[in-house]
Amino acid sequence: MNPEENSQAFTKLVTANGLPEADVWKAVLEASGIQVFLRHEAMAAVIPETAGEIAAVDLWVPRDQAAEALQILQDERVEPVDEDEPL
Repeated sequence: MNPEENSQAFTKLVTANGLPEADVWKAVLEASGIQVFLRHEAMAAVIPETAGEIAAVDLWVPRDQAAEALQILQDERVEPVDEDEPL
């Protein structure tokens, strides 16, 4: 199923900066039980060293799980450590 054809049931959650990033985000969401569709992954796979819009991959999720999915991705984000700040 193409999520764009059924936009009532699915919504675009985020755009990854390439296939590796999209695959990680997809794995994290699917491990939490959220179905994910990737869009534009073919171009990113054919030309993996490409950057910018050409390498962008959209992640689509069920509309009713979008808020949960976004929270999961925010919780999984790793913040850079400030080397001047004591641990």
